Amino acid sequence: MDARNAISPYLHNFLRHIKGFGNKMFGDQPVVGRFGETRGWQDSGFRELVSNTLEFDIGSLLRPSSFLYILVGVGIILFQTNNNLAINNLALQNERLREQIQMTSSVITSQELKMDELHSIRNIAQDASALGLVSSSIPPVELEP
Repeated sequence: MDARNAISPYLHNFLRHIKGFGNKMFGDQPVVGRFGETRGWQDSGFRELVSNTLEFDIGSLLRPSSFLYILVGVGIILFQTNNNLAINNLALQNERLREQIQMTSSVITSQELKMDELHSIRNIAQDASALGLVSSSIPPVELEP
C-alpha cells in the first residue's frame, strides 16, 4: 500500500467532519480505516474544534460596534505612530542642537584663548612701558630648530 492510499482514509474522514465540505464531496459513504474497519460519525472534541475554527460569520463583523472597535484600534495605532514619528523628529532636532552647541562652545573657547593671548600681550606691553622699555619696529627673528 503506497503513502497516498494510507493517508487517503484519514483525509476523507477529516474533510467529511468539516461542516458542509465532506458531505458534498464524499456523499454518505462510510470511511474505511487502515485495516478495513468502518468508521462511523464519531463525535469528538477535535471535530468540534475544527468546525468552530473554520466557521466564519461575516455578519458579526458588519455590526456598527465592530466598526467602532476597529476605528478605535486604528485611531490608537495612528496615535502611537504619530508619537513615534514625533519622538524621532525631536531626537533629530536634539542631535542638531547638540552639534550646534558643541560648535558654539568650541568657537567660544577659541575666542577666550585668543582674548587671553591678546590680554597677556597688552599686559606685557604695559609692564614694559612702565619699566621704560619701548617696543621695536623691527620684526622678530624666528629661529628654526
